[in-house]
Amino acid sequence: MTRITQADLTRRDHRWREVPMPGANLGLELLRLDSTGDTFAILGRFPAGFERIRPGGYLAAEEFIVLTGFLDIEGVRRHPGDLTYIPPRFLRTDMRAPEGCTVLAWFGGPAVFHSAERLDGAVTDGIVTVSVQDAAAGPLLSTPAADWVVFAPGEPVTEAEGDSVAVGLTWWHRLSAGTPPGTGDGGRVVRVQRG
Repeated sequence: MTRITQADLTRRDHRWREVPMPGANLGLELLRLDSTGDTFAILGRFPAGFERIRPGGYLAAEEFIVLTGFLDIEGVRRHPGDLTYIPPRFLRTDMRAPEGCTVLAWFGGPAVFHSAERLDGAVTDGIVTVSVQDAAAGPLLSTPAADWVVFAPGEPVTEAEGDSVAVGLTWWHRLSAGTPPGTGDGGRVVRVQRG
């Protein structure tokens, strides 16, 4: 299946595919994005009233940017422009999108949810959240999987591989050698995957 390499994040008429979310009361609509290596990247849309309060987690780390709405994880609200890193094996006990929410998300491997009983070596700390919209040009966040860098308006993006997101949360583009970086309304944040 061909995965998209760029997306207008303001559109509502993407070809969404609904998938179940184990442990949740509702499913998730997603659009699979192009990615490299073991990374699983999506544009995801949580419906209003979504909640997953069944304890569990993923073996892979997750990074996501909230685009619209808000997402509550472990009692902390993530707003549009918030970039969040959740470490692998993090024990999730409370995730909600009361009004619905759209996110860009990157998993460091298969996005398979495991119940708490099957999540060996679970951790309960290590979530980091920063805002891409309030950030100055330069390094923003480093995770074990990727480095996030903010580029000022008009500043050329020099990375040959990665993901470029307009700071205004309007556009996503998969960077690869020899391709233009896509549109950038007021700058962009770039995710550069490590080795």
